[in-house]
Amino acid sequence: MERVMENDFIPMIRALWNEQKNRELLYLEALKKDSMGSFRRILSQGHVSAVLFQKEIRWIYDYFKCFLEDKELADNQISSMASLQMLENLTEKEDIASCLKKLEAATLQLYKALCTYMDREYEIKRMLDEHLIRISEFYDALCKMEVSNRKNLEVGDRKKMVYVVAA
Repeated sequence: MERVMENDFIPMIRALWNEQKNRELLYLEALKKDSMGSFRRILSQGHVSAVLFQKEIRWIYDYFKCFLEDKELADNQISSMASLQMLENLTEKEDIASCLKKLEAATLQLYKALCTYMDREYEIKRMLDEHLIRISEFYDALCKMEVSNRKNLEVGDRKKMVYVVAA
């Protein structure tokens, strides 16, 4: 793990923790929305995973940080205030799914970059791989939710158009 001290591993872990904090807050905000229906299950699982992953990332951070130089991870940070404000204004499931999908894509990129540093730390690599798999599943579910809702809207619009033409 000598490479860890030579590079930006610690700031990357910190960024990943902040990204998980963003996930927690955005999923929680999405859960506050009315008429989420079956989408609520994915949202609650996303929220719980974000909280759990934050705890595990905090453990990794504490394991590697230099107590003399590295700061503590701060609670209540959100680096993407614009995303939170945008999500607050959304009401449609596909728009919410699209917003969360972008967040998951950014989180996946951080995990993939971080995994390149984990050559000797098997337990941590395994944990990060598990996070990566689970977030990929959320990303895929959000993609399906976004596409299926748009298709439903398009089919509904076509039915309206057929009805209008027939009338």
